[in-house]
Order: sequence, then C-alpha cells, then structure tokens
Amino acid sequence: MARTRLYPLDDLLDVAEQIVTSADPAGLTLRALATASGASNGTIYHAFRSKEELLARLWLRCSERLDSVTNEALEATHGGVESGVDAVVAVAQAPVVFADRYPTSAQLFFAQRSEQLYSSDIAPEVRSALEASRRRFVSRLRLLATGMWDRSDAVAVEAITACVVDIPGGLLQRNLTTHGKVEAASGARIDAAVRAVLALPLAPPPTRSNTKAKES
Repeated sequence: MARTRLYPLDDLLDVAEQIVTSADPAGLTLRALATASGASNGTIYHAFRSKEELLARLWLRCSERLDSVTNEALEATHGGVESGVDAVVAVAQAPVVFADRYPTSAQLFFAQRSEQLYSSDIAPEVRSALEASRRRFVSRLRLLATGMWDRSDAVAVEAITACVVDIPGGLLQRNLTTHGKVEAASGARIDAAVRAVLALPLAPPPTRSNTKAKES
C-alpha cells in the first residue's frame, strides 16, 4: 500500500505565496495550489476550505512574521514599546527587516488589507485569529502613543499610525511593486520621515463637543 505523503501547512503556504505574488496573482486557486505543490485536491481542500481561507491564512502568517520582527526591534530598545521616539522608530523600521527577510511575504502583506479578508468562507478559528491580530495591533499603537505623549486618544493613535503604518507601508509597497525588493535607502528615509512627524506639535485630544461638530 502506497504511503500517503504529508504536506506541512507552511510548505503549502510557501507555494501559495509564490503563486499569489507572481505576475498573475489571480491565478491562485485551490486547484492551482494542488497542481503546483504536487498535493492532491483532497489534501488542499482539507487544509483550506476555500480560496478566501487560504488568503486569510497567508496574511496571518505574514502578520505573525512581521510581529516577530517587530518584537525583536523593540527588545533592542531601552524601555521597549514605551520608550518614546526610539520605540516608534523601531516599529516603523521593522517592516524593512521583514521585507528583506521575507520578500514574498512582504509583497503579499502590503498589497492586502486585513479587513478585506473577512468572508463567510473562512473557518471560525481563522476569523478569530484575524480579530486577535487586529486587537494586538491596536494595543501596540496605543502603547506607543502612551510612551510618546502619555496619551492614547484618537489624535495620538492617528499620529502613531502615520509613523508605523502609512510611512513604511507606502514606501515599501512602492519598492516591492517597482523593484521587487527594498531599496538600500528605505530605512534612512523612513527614519527621517518618522522623526519629522514626531517632532510636530500634537493637536489636543478630541473633546465631546468637537466630535459632535464633526458628525454634524
């Protein structure tokens, strides 16, 4: 009797990542993954109930890898996530290391927004993992804001988001789309841009009256 070949989930995700970051990302289907990996259709459908779940699992692995790199960067600072400017710069620089270490993961991560991944075709545990990832991300933004300005209101968190999401994400997405890799000067540009944003005066926290005025 022939022995059933086992396909570790990470190996299947590696193949799927190569497909989705190729010249034809629309070509990622469960059947295409089976063909490219050499796994049976049954194996693929057992691992991923739908293309949507496959994409969600791919994104989650990218997010976990970026989290790991970010934690390494924070551990190298004095004071960790609450060490002010150093912590914000470290978190903003982490995507550069992530993109250098995992280039295909970075291409996928920066091209896909997590809110686009929610679907009725993903397993409950995958949905829970997506929600947990988002909660950790928001918590980190608030901790960075507290370490920087001793406040974590919407204005402060928005400024931190500009530093650790908008600046590195925009620059790296352009690098990866245009060149397929991170330019050597990217780290220095992110550092300079983030420090410039942090040097700007922060607006006062929003008040209830200001919020009502905006809504009207």
